[in-house]
Amino acid sequence: MGNPLLRWQSIILAMLSLSIGWGIRGNFGHEFGAMMPGMLCAVAVCLFSGRGDWRARVPYFGLFGAFGWAFGGSMAYMPVISYTHSGHLLTQLYGFLVVFAVGFLWSSLGGAGTAYAAVESREKIERLFRPLVWVLAAWALWYLLESHLETGDARQRNPYYWLDSDWLPNLIALAALCLYDLWERRFHQIHRLILYSAAGAAAGWLLQLLLTVTGWMQPLLGLLVHYQGDPAAIDPVNMVTNWPQFFFDLGGHLGWILGMAAGLAVYFYRHGAWRDGSALLVRMSCFGYLVFLAGPVLLSNACMSVGGFRMVAPRGDNWAFVLGYLIGVVSYMMKNNLRPVAYAALMSGVLGGLGFMAAQFLKLLALMPGNPVLTQNQATIQAWAHWRSANWHSILAEQGVGLLYGLAIVLPMAMLVTRVPQASSEPRTRRWTEVFSVAFLLNVLVYVNLVKNVSDWTALRAGGFRSVPLSLKAPLAGFWEMSAVSWFSLMFALIALVTVTLLAAHVRRPLALVPPTWLGKGQWLYLVFLWAIVIGNFERALVSFHEQRLATEGVIFVNALMATFFLLFYAREKESVPLQPQSDYTPIFRRYMLGGAAALAAGILLFTAVVHGVYGNTPDGWGGTHRRFGPDADWRTHPILKNQAHR
Repeated sequence: MGNPLLRWQSIILAMLSLSIGWGIRGNFGHEFGAMMPGMLCAVAVCLFSGRGDWRARVPYFGLFGAFGWAFGGSMAYMPVISYTHSGHLLTQLYGFLVVFAVGFLWSSLGGAGTAYAAVESREKIERLFRPLVWVLAAWALWYLLESHLETGDARQRNPYYWLDSDWLPNLIALAALCLYDLWERRFHQIHRLILYSAAGAAAGWLLQLLLTVTGWMQPLLGLLVHYQGDPAAIDPVNMVTNWPQFFFDLGGHLGWILGMAAGLAVYFYRHGAWRDGSALLVRMSCFGYLVFLAGPVLLSNACMSVGGFRMVAPRGDNWAFVLGYLIGVVSYMMKNNLRPVAYAALMSGVLGGLGFMAAQFLKLLALMPGNPVLTQNQATIQAWAHWRSANWHSILAEQGVGLLYGLAIVLPMAMLVTRVPQASSEPRTRRWTEVFSVAFLLNVLVYVNLVKNVSDWTALRAGGFRSVPLSLKAPLAGFWEMSAVSWFSLMFALIALVTVTLLAAHVRRPLALVPPTWLGKGQWLYLVFLWAIVIGNFERALVSFHEQRLATEGVIFVNALMATFFLLFYAREKESVPLQPQSDYTPIFRRYMLGGAAALAAGILLFTAVVHGVYGNTPDGWGGTHRRFGPDADWRTHPILKNQAHR
């Protein structure tokens, strides 16, 4: 008997799963795009774990694996990659460090989501869905209303713009959790909430009045507010600051509003029950705000000579929220006897960060042949022209790093699969959570990504041609005309209706199409989702397909075929997993982290030395000239300005 997740087939499937999703994510982007690889990899690990108790949770693996990877999708990482191309030594050293940091943050939460589905009791997972649905409902409403707050390419003119972060969706989630807590307590002690709010508002108003009367307001603002750029280099009149514009627009009302918010915070800190796992979500949200405020917002005042305490100044600082989420997750798991989840998260983070850094280094070396920066021989340049025209970003920075991200998930989960106690005869008391998970993955997640295809289909191309008209009339009903995106949404709504109806019916009377085993059910879930996004991804590229797209769509298609074969051919229905009844995770975790720290230090120095030795002080000609430090740093020369398009 061996560890089923250390079989080469299991490792390859996990790596392929995340690579496929990561390549597709590159075409769709952001949080929704990042959820796709997380879902595929988590389900692959679950099905190849050999554990029946894990397989019975396959919908949860898919959902929480997707959510875990979603958070990293909010981080700006293209400038980070560009730093390693810059030819500026200090920027390159920093570039490899923050490439690791981005990979660490992204994969650590992905590992946490996957491990949580395996370690937490089924009863607590099911109960977590109650507050989770409240958050998702609030976000769905925000998703529908967000377009009304957009200001085109200059989103920094939005009064709610705050260092290009997701502070507002995070606030919406926190508000939804507070409402859930009140509802779950049946509004017990609601009078105290009113008192705390009123007291906080009064205190805030008085404090603002005192600061204004004593003349301390302006000195305080001088300490707390700074421009996002170098006022000595560019006129600051159009620069954004480290606070959202609406704070300044509120004027004399800011004091009592912030005071009321503080009063509410004190009330929920003292009286909030935070049942059903909502404490996890609240902890993530609060730590997100703490890190964001302490770092990019306030600590930047002491670091303005280098553009502030910001990872990719002048770009977004959502990395601070993601770091806060990770701290919240790890602290919650350590507090609630779920240490394996915390360990798996950090181990996944280290491996993912090292993988991202290694993939970026290999990409830089792959750009050497025929590079005009390195040779003036036209014959050599021409001979390597096709090689250099390949879509390297997709090959290594997306699909390539996806392979390594998959490794970062499967290896820590291999540690857990033989150490987490067997969960026997867990009652499925809330089967609606399984229905919700499958419907969310197959309908909501697929829709929010593929609906982006419509903008490509309807884009105006050379000669005034559109692949799909902007609006279309209904068949046989010329009076009924809707936009292309409305027709797309309508058809997806019908798909969702059928899906949910059949899933609900299956709970009462099993459908013949659905296999009786959890392995078979999981295979269906994986394959339907996989081919939905693979085909949808191809449809997005088809209207402007060219040979470079073979590096993305072609490789994704071949990898999807391989993943399908591995999933169906190598999966074993019955396996015996050697469990270790008394397991101490600490020694292996310490070895992992010490080895990771050594590999990080060696990697930064070695990769920078090799790249700088090859290209010298000259950019490599492929990845831009972004700089983090020096007189030509981006935050000095190209700050975010209100009168220009956002970058």
